[in-house]
Amino acid sequence: MLGWERISLRTKLTTLSVGLIGVLLVVSSAGTIALLNTYLQRNTDTLLTTTANQLKGENPQLLEAKVATGRLTLPSLPSDYYIAILDAQGNQYLGLISATGGGREVPNFSSLTLETVRETQGIPFDISVDRSARPDRQWRMVALPLDLARGSVVVALPTNTNRQIIAEYSVIGGRFGVFLLVLSGFSIWLTITSALRPLREVERTAAAVKAGKFSSRLLTRHGKTEIGRLNRALNSMLDSIETAVSGKDKTLDQMRRFVSDASHELRTPLVTVRGYAELYRMGAITKRQDVAEAMQRIESEAIRMSGLVESLLTLTRMDELGNLETSETDIAELADAVVKDASVANQKVSFRAVRIGKNFVGQVDGDRIKQVLTNLVANASRFAPDSSEVTLEIESREKDFAIRIADHGD
Repeated sequence: MLGWERISLRTKLTTLSVGLIGVLLVVSSAGTIALLNTYLQRNTDTLLTTTANQLKGENPQLLEAKVATGRLTLPSLPSDYYIAILDAQGNQYLGLISATGGGREVPNFSSLTLETVRETQGIPFDISVDRSARPDRQWRMVALPLDLARGSVVVALPTNTNRQIIAEYSVIGGRFGVFLLVLSGFSIWLTITSALRPLREVERTAAAVKAGKFSSRLLTRHGKTEIGRLNRALNSMLDSIETAVSGKDKTLDQMRRFVSDASHELRTPLVTVRGYAELYRMGAITKRQDVAEAMQRIESEAIRMSGLVESLLTLTRMDELGNLETSETDIAELADAVVKDASVANQKVSFRAVRIGKNFVGQVDGDRIKQVLTNLVANASRFAPDSSEVTLEIESREKDFAIRIADHGD
């Protein structure tokens, strides 16, 4: 079974098709031979019966002379026929054999008494030369009682003739069948090879995608063929893969840039915190006012670092969530909700949503957009001076939206 699984689909289909054709050829040949044999025997029986019916009304004493002089016209018998006149006890006293069959052994009629002949009722039967069952020593015959004498007439033909015809037909049919089998096998192999050629294209495209060439596509085949539907489905899948990989790469690039920027931004507050801590440890800051100012600066830088860390966590969560759950969402309404929430959370700063354009409905993930806007507005408000204004601006453009967050403090 494992060996069969290792065989290519082309070889399997060709083998099964040729095998099926071979079985059909064998069955059809066997049926044809059976029909041919039946036809030949029926034809032989008809000739024997017609001839016997004609001869039974003749005078046995004049039969040989009539046949020799042509005064008795017999049906068109094969050249190797045998005609015999038997007495009531089955003894032959007249035998006529064809010129070409002179050297042939004649049937044994010793059992054909008049009573036995009457029991045959003129139905053709087989009889052997020497009572053996060998096919090459069999004769087909018809025996009928004579009308003008006490005896019977027998007309016989050897069965070899029909067997030779069947054998020759079998040889010719077998050779022709082998030729057809080889020809059909080659034709099927070419057809299957041509039909499976698009699968090689699929294999090459898959190898290219595996190598990183995500822009590789299959040839578009129109129509409702299996290969056409397969190519369209695979191309659609490759489009999705390319979009996903491109989005992933874009997200990774953004993350790298953000991490780089965050590292740079974190360096300044860390240096500030460390500097004030070292000054305090060394005793350089002793006055109450200086200590309070140092603590305020450390707290401010810590808040700044906390905002950067939260932004990193937000970006990480967005990357881990996977596919977006998009729906038609009004971006302006999201902005209004974010501004209202921020106004409640931080009453020292005023917040305002600004709309530029008319249509603010887009196919987006509303929850994530709101989360991002909330984080950005919160970060802006942390570093905004008291009584300043933070604006959340939403601009509707032809194909997308632009979002701007600005701190209008001094």
